[in-house]
Formats: sequence, structure tokens, C-alpha cells
Amino acid sequence: MSTINALIHHIDQLLTQHRALQHGHAKLQSRVAELEQQLSQQQQVADTLTKDTHPEPEQTNNQALEDDLNHLVGLFDQATEAQHD
Repeated sequence: MSTINALIHHIDQLLTQHRALQHGHAKLQSRVAELEQQLSQQQQVADTLTKDTHPEPEQTNNQALEDDLNHLVGLFDQATEAQHD
């Protein structure tokens, strides 16, 4: 009987972890979508502007957004891999 209780407890822990991972996954997907939208908007603005006298700051902002997006995608991949383990 104690083995059954131990299994039930372990399954409960796994389900709790699974729910936490699903929640984290949903938050990461939402944040990735936000960053993709911001990046798209900035790229549209950049496409409509003529050459700027200070291109470095805009390029730096775009690079920072891209870096953030890549970081979040990495976190998303980690969360997805953890779900499958």
C-alpha cells in the first residue's frame, strides 16, 4: 500500500510540475509574440525611413530586441524539452 501511495504522490508532483511548465510555456509564447510584433513594427518603420544620420542607435535597438527574442526562444525550447522529459 505504501508503494501505491508513493506512486500517487510522485504522479501528483509530476502533474504539478507539468502545470507549472504549461503556464511558463504560455507566458513565454506570449512574450515571444510581443517581441516579434515589436520587431516587425520597428522593421516597418525602418523600411519607411530614408537614411538616418544616426543609424547606430536604431540598429542597436533592433539588435537588442532580436537578442531578447532569441533568448526567449531558447527558454521556450528548454521548457518544451523539459515537458517531453
